[in-house]
Amino acid sequence: MITNEQVISIGRLTRTHGKRGELQCLMSNEYWDNADATFLILKLDNILVPFRVLDWRGKGSDSLIFQLDNITDEQEAQRLIGTEAFMLLSDMNQEDEVMPTWQSLVGYRVMDTDQGELGTVDQVDETTINTLITLSDGRLIPIHEDFIIDINAEDKLLTICLPFIFNA
Repeated sequence: MITNEQVISIGRLTRTHGKRGELQCLMSNEYWDNADATFLILKLDNILVPFRVLDWRGKGSDSLIFQLDNITDEQEAQRLIGTEAFMLLSDMNQEDEVMPTWQSLVGYRVMDTDQGELGTVDQVDETTINTLITLSDGRLIPIHEDFIIDINAEDKLLTICLPFIFNA
């Protein structure tokens, strides 16, 4: 089973391409371009599922077209539209620096410089322009690069300084 710690997000499938089941992926980085990857990992029903890539090519400056094994027509491809796409970290070019994603903060303890420990990140909501983290007790906290003091991956600790009064 593939875990979240073994993959990195590379984009989102946005539409079908042609009649043979090809899929267009809006890329969020260039990791795939620099890698020697065999599998595109898709998040389906919250499970990471590998699909063997038969062929891929660029389309414009920020999209790739993928032909995946066992996806042979437009109807099969249509079911995958909107799916987040990942690749295995082990397939990355060793020279590429991995930029952390908001989703990688799930499971981190959150420490505020004024309030102390607030809880553990249970989930991250990036569906709106304002990214929110949900703590294990259900509280929502807006998160932005400007609020982050430190991210300690070894201790899974996120240290923040909220620019407003937050009643804990």
